[in-house]
Amino acid sequence: MTAKPQAGLKLREWIRRYLPNEVAGTVAELASAGVVYSATGSWAAAAVVATVFASVGYYATAYVNAVRWSLADHGFRRANLLALRSVTVEFGPAEVVDSLAIRPVALFLGPVLIGNGLLGLIIGKLVADAGFYGCTVVSYERFRTLLAVKGTDRTEATDEPLAAVADR
Repeated sequence: MTAKPQAGLKLREWIRRYLPNEVAGTVAELASAGVVYSATGSWAAAAVVATVFASVGYYATAYVNAVRWSLADHGFRRANLLALRSVTVEFGPAEVVDSLAIRPVALFLGPVLIGNGLLGLIIGKLVADAGFYGCTVVSYERFRTLLAVKGTDRTEATDEPLAAVADR
């Protein structure tokens, strides 16, 4: 198999895995930022609250999906424990860096530097997402055997590391 088709499979796998989380996190992030900015007039307060709500929306969805993917092979209690481990291993390192440094700064600077609230939040979010997904995809590929995965994700792409696929 050539690198392009394999890389395309990996990209589709990641999109299917992360898109539902991203939609939930983005809605929570932008809505909470809008409410807080409207109430306070502070981009700093909006950035902090948006960071928290983005995480809540994102990880609630990731957790529920991990439980769903694990229920077929495990009981309810074990599926929940596997989901907790999965979310912690896959997202933990990226979330620490993202929530404590990248996302609040990007969400604050975006509107301030751009001069447009919504556009600035979206640009700030995209900047933060680039760093977050860079770390997250590495964790997913490196520790995949510890994670809850959807049945189709097990067979779609090989377990080769992305670097090996890219080197072809």
